Amino acid sequence: GNAESAVFTDSFPDSATPIFWNSLFQVIVGSYAIVRIGLIKLGRTMVKQFIIRLGMLSVLLACATPVSAANDLRVVESAALGADRNLPWSEPVQIDDPFQGRFIGVFDRHSFNDRFLNTFARIEIQSLWTHDFIRVLSIIRDRDCLSRSLRTSTSSVLSCSEFSNARNIIELFVKLDGEVFQVTGQNSTFAVSDELAQALQNAPDEENISIRLVTDSGETIDSEIGQGTVEAWKTVYQSEGTLVSE
Repeated sequence: GNAESAVFTDSFPDSATPIFWNSLFQVIVGSYAIVRIGLIKLGRTMVKQFIIRLGMLSVLLACATPVSAANDLRVVESAALGADRNLPWSEPVQIDDPFQGRFIGVFDRHSFNDRFLNTFARIEIQSLWTHDFIRVLSIIRDRDCLSRSLRTSTSSVLSCSEFSNARNIIELFVKLDGEVFQVTGQNSTFAVSDELAQALQNAPDEENISIRLVTDSGETIDSEIGQGTVEAWKTVYQSEGTLVSE
């Protein structure tokens, strides 16, 4: 044991020991500093790469979101309106029309009753709202109770015949947040301007929206759009109407 201690002591004289340990300490400190700087630079590089990749991912998600949203919508095979059409009302849908192509829209329906003398009329206003056009169908279901009155010995029985009649709408008025938009169209179809599209998208959905229809004979029909359809406008008018891929 003493021999080994002598060899170790002879290898590192007492006069050289402080210099050695000081040098070793400086080497360790310098190496640590180099490694730390390298890790910091590497960390900054990794952070920069992470930020770049996150930005690219955000762009890809932003581009893919409309298509994904559109794929979640119910699909309607025709843009036609009609008395016997069973449609998903007041919700945004994807429309695959064989003549007009594929686009996003919302179908709306509002019915109310009106009376004149002995005639009872049920008025139904159907409409299709898309980014490029609005189509309206006014269906008047009349009950003619004047011409077919049946009498018995004890009472009078009123018999009514029903028939439907559609009006040709040439003017559409939409009142949005106190401002009235007037649109002239043909065959109950109206083009949507950028200004109107923006107003429809920003319309408050806390209440119904008033509309007025004017027929080619000068008849005026006042109706309204429900809150569900107003909320769906935000989806329909949020972009250029090309929310679905072909």
